[in-house]
Amino acid sequence: MLCLDKSTISQIADSFCAELKSGLVDDRSSDLQMIPTFVTGHPTGSEKGTYLALEIAGMDIYACQVKLKGDQGKLAINQYQYKVPQDMTSGDDFIVLVDYIVECVSDFLARVGTQDQIIYSMAVSFGFAIRQTGLHSGKLLSLGYGFNYPTGVGVDIVQLMHERVQLKGLPVRIVAIANDAVCTLLAHAYQHPSTRLGIVHSLGTNCAYYDMTQNISKLGAPSTTASAHSEMIVNTEWANFGSSRRTLPCTWFDRKLDRESINPQFHVFEKMTTGIFLGEIVRIILTYLIDQNLLFRGESSPSLNTPYGFDTSYMYVCEADQSTDFDDTRVILEDMMNIPRTCVADRELVKRVCQLVGIRAALLVGAAIAAVIQHMMTSGISLGSNDDGCVICKL
Repeated sequence: MLCLDKSTISQIADSFCAELKSGLVDDRSSDLQMIPTFVTGHPTGSEKGTYLALEIAGMDIYACQVKLKGDQGKLAINQYQYKVPQDMTSGDDFIVLVDYIVECVSDFLARVGTQDQIIYSMAVSFGFAIRQTGLHSGKLLSLGYGFNYPTGVGVDIVQLMHERVQLKGLPVRIVAIANDAVCTLLAHAYQHPSTRLGIVHSLGTNCAYYDMTQNISKLGAPSTTASAHSEMIVNTEWANFGSSRRTLPCTWFDRKLDRESINPQFHVFEKMTTGIFLGEIVRIILTYLIDQNLLFRGESSPSLNTPYGFDTSYMYVCEADQSTDFDDTRVILEDMMNIPRTCVADRELVKRVCQLVGIRAALLVGAAIAAVIQHMMTSGISLGSNDDGCVICKL
């Protein structure tokens, strides 16, 4: 089941396309949330101005001052990074976290300087799932990324941030919210105006693309920001594909990982293709082979027995190992994972497992991309074959 043939890949792409279309109709009949972003139109690369941007990505907060210079997408960025303290990842009062974020903005403004009588426009990219109700309004669906604030779910995040910004007396107005996939698309489109699709694939995964507003049935009547024949960016939230409808070829190893995760039957596509999950799938397979006396003479180690103990970066080392005795793989197994002793056959088998898990992940993501592009082409979204920047992946 780790090896996907052409027929299976085609079925996955067809299922994704069907889920995509269902998700544009309502929120109940698809694993894909297909969230309208209310972002319409396309950057041209000639836009000018100075703006603020804020990105909350996991435990990292990035505050930016972006100067758009026009001239075919030239720009300058002044950026500063902040870390969310561990003791602020959970609690009973969500305002505590929001106040810390606002404090980071205040510190950044002090660093770059401000002018009197000027209110600075700021766009915010949240790493949280948000149900947008407008370009600069939306309610939190979930926080994820290790955060746990029950009082935050259902909150209009922009309204709350505005209130805390005003209390702080900062000259800032939030004019837009977007997630990282939408921002990836728009940032690349400023320098490559033909860009119509953006993908983030790292710790998590997501895709945003342009669709015709008339295809987004869940919008109801055309919004005040878009006509029925204009294009709007849609946030697919494709990490959740296959979570409830068994459209993905899950193995026993995938189901074990999912059952033991903090969010069972949720974000299954993400768990099969990204970040720490790939290393964990490899670890589960290796321990299974050990229990069957097919690997390391049936001997494991505390490191290998620890959930998420096999870092995904180790996969890359093993897959790239071209030496005859797989010495790089030996270093990973014996020095990093503390396996007492390995033979060449053991190392070759570990390399093969890493290859299978990695190739399957690439094929699944490729099938999803193909499905989105197929939908875009049949919907009349231009994707010229000679255009530069039709797709941008942030890895």
